[in-house]
Amino acid sequence: MKIKVIFTGGSIGSRTEQNTVKLADTPPVSLLRGFESDDMQFETASPYSIMSEELSPAELTKLARCIERESAGFDGVVVTHGTDTLCYTSAFLSYLFADSLPIALVSSASPLSGCHSNGRHNLAAALQYIKSGSSGVAVPWYYQGAAVIHHGARLFRQRPYDELIQSVGDEVLFYMGPGALAGSWRENSGSGRLTSLLAKPDEEITSGFGRVMYLKALPGMYYPALSEGTAAVLIECYNSGTLCADSGFADFMTRASELGIPVFISGTGGIAQLSETVGKYLELGAIPLPKATPDSMYIKLCLAVSAGGDIVTTMKENCAGELIPEADFMH
Repeated sequence: MKIKVIFTGGSIGSRTEQNTVKLADTPPVSLLRGFESDDMQFETASPYSIMSEELSPAELTKLARCIERESAGFDGVVVTHGTDTLCYTSAFLSYLFADSLPIALVSSASPLSGCHSNGRHNLAAALQYIKSGSSGVAVPWYYQGAAVIHHGARLFRQRPYDELIQSVGDEVLFYMGPGALAGSWRENSGSGRLTSLLAKPDEEITSGFGRVMYLKALPGMYYPALSEGTAAVLIECYNSGTLCADSGFADFMTRASELGIPVFISGTGGIAQLSETVGKYLELGAIPLPKATPDSMYIKLCLAVSAGGDIVTTMKENCAGELIPEADFMH
């Protein structure tokens, strides 16, 4: 098999100097040591090298173009990446490369030289994913003695102080060792609607970023002013699918309606029994989304704005396997 390995920085591409983690001067080619054989060959590329918290739409576009340009003739792609923004890059690539050749994002909890590094375990699971004949984007993560392979469009952002990577729903692949995967998904599914963005100029692919307002439901929260430059709003609700639809929210919704700005609620889909307070924000015109992670919905909304057309239809459509099927009861 021929694997394209794309280095982008992050902790897996860093070194520790005293108490500070810094980017290494060269890509972490040592990660590949021991994996190369007559049946497994690697070629490498590095479109940029940053700590992943510095990720911007410019890097996302560079990475997509690198995959598009460099993957021809290869059986799969491995992208090394930091954990801080892993869920956003994996979602971005999932939407643009739905049902493509297998792409696996490999991270590490610490630099490869550190005693807590799981980078090589994650790479082993990534290579098994590619060998399995699956398609689309996956994220392997080794934690407490076991490797789980997550769907690229279903990741949650990591919790503070916690190394665990999680995804929505129960569909994951388990890495059982060389030659063995077990689990409930093998490939992405969906319309692939957003893959057409790759045919657009670079600046158009990410033109929706910076035009989407992201809010999180909080007690006594402040609603910022809306302008005609805002294309859409995404609000992450509480765990039970609720938010406080008080006078401040009502005024915000009125202004959004006047400007023709859709307001989406993420986190309410898939809940069997909805609180009566949900009806309040529905009456005010908020649009509930199917069951998916808020992080994936943020990237999807930015790309939907970039693509143009009916944003509401795109947000409710399964584009890359990001939606949990049982969440359709609200629609």
